[in-house]
Amino acid sequence: MPRFILIPRFPEPLIPIAQTIPTLLYESIIYFISGVKKGLTYAPMGRIITIRPGNSAKAILSEVVTMFNNRFYNTMNQGPLENDALRRLAPSVFAEAKHGSRAETYKFIPTINIVDALRKEGFLPVFASESRTRSEDKKGFAKHLIRFRQHDGFSGVGEVKPEIVLVNSHDGTSSYQLSAGLYRLVCSNGMIVSDGQIDCVRVRHSGNVVDNVIEGTYRIVTETPKAIEHMDAMRGLMLTRAEQGIFAEAAKGLRWDGEEVSVNNAELLRPRRTADQSADLWTTFNVLQEKVLKGGVSVQNLNTRNSQRAREVKSVTENVRLNKALWTLAEEMKKLKAA
Repeated sequence: MPRFILIPRFPEPLIPIAQTIPTLLYESIIYFISGVKKGLTYAPMGRIITIRPGNSAKAILSEVVTMFNNRFYNTMNQGPLENDALRRLAPSVFAEAKHGSRAETYKFIPTINIVDALRKEGFLPVFASESRTRSEDKKGFAKHLIRFRQHDGFSGVGEVKPEIVLVNSHDGTSSYQLSAGLYRLVCSNGMIVSDGQIDCVRVRHSGNVVDNVIEGTYRIVTETPKAIEHMDAMRGLMLTRAEQGIFAEAAKGLRWDGEEVSVNNAELLRPRRTADQSADLWTTFNVLQEKVLKGGVSVQNLNTRNSQRAREVKSVTENVRLNKALWTLAEEMKKLKAA
């Protein structure tokens, strides 16, 4: 069962608040501090929350519940997301009009229409997220990501489930984009296959958008077995410790600038669960993907020598970019090992 990790910065008394989250089937204990000047770093499953004086229990609970709904929603019961959950996780899915910056030629099709059309075809949404925007006038139009699984992908519990990853926005930052995805149940990692293996399908906001997205979805489905074959090949390749270190060095460079910060390779490669102890390429790739995207590793500023825990990647654009780049790295490592 998931556990929270508390990292106290000072020996002050903590006031526990117990909160049950029924949809996750376990109890969460959330700590906050009242009337003190120093703060506490709170790290549930690698996500860092700094609790400062004046933070109310309600605000802390709201952030943690939202985080866990994003991270673990239906990883316990493996059920599809209904519209209420989709609206909470990605409000822009329900936009009712295009952003004012879009030209007349822009054909507005609400993402929820695409979701409903895919549901009718047997593709059910299982995860949703949305990029944050600082521009008030773009809220409700931002780039969002939805992962779909075919209706028969819920029975049984295999290690990996094929998925369709849909990205869209209503502010001009993205067309409809469809990619192949793999969801690893053991660690709730959602990967996206690189364009080099399965071409990303892009549908512009013009013409028959709904039919084109459905057609693109089936095109991805027919290509997905290729990704499974590559995954099986990675499982059969064992890496030496030196090779794992090379992989980690390349992986961290995708997110962090090595001239500005330092991230320890050993920490990146340290598994968070016993199921990830193997040194095969597939498992190593999954461990690194989780650390790079979900954060939790120590990042030291080379100028100030101060360290902090890496945050989870929330940007849809960065999530997709890093996922595909990591997959490409794993593919290149596979080629080197198989040569």
